[in-house]
Amino acid sequence: MTPPEQSGATSARLRIEGLDAVPGPDQAGITATIAALFAGFQQRDVGLLTGIYTDDADWVNAFGSVKKGSAEIIAYLRGLFADQNFNDGRLAAPPASILRPVTESVVIVSTHLQVTGQGLVGGGVIGLRDNHSVHILQKQPSGQWQIISEMFSDARQDLSYISHS
Repeated sequence: MTPPEQSGATSARLRIEGLDAVPGPDQAGITATIAALFAGFQQRDVGLLTGIYTDDADWVNAFGSVKKGSAEIIAYLRGLFADQNFNDGRLAAPPASILRPVTESVVIVSTHLQVTGQGLVGGGVIGLRDNHSVHILQKQPSGQWQIISEMFSDARQDLSYISHS
């Protein structure tokens, strides 16, 4: 992830392939939610994440932490953003996202990003985190698009299936 002083370019670098599959007003709402998500992570600022998760959202990170509801997710991220091991990570390139509409009020945004240099508890670093995430957004009665489910996964280098790609 980039340090806060470099994060102003978040929305300028935000690209969501397939965004044109939803109406213009929805494009703006979806983009605002995803931009707030990326900016919150890049700036390590949970204040930017306020209101992007529903009260009953579910969230799973790449290390198996499971959280339920906006308050629990935000509390966890507050601690994560204060952790030096997490803060040592730097984006290798801007995130690449693809949107797939499910219904008029539900979309899936899949994102791929790579992070280098994230520290490990007990020492050492993760050379390269090749991270994939799925963000399921639902349009609320207010018109706002919020995240109802989010899951992060890191590609692994070890194999358990011979035809793994």
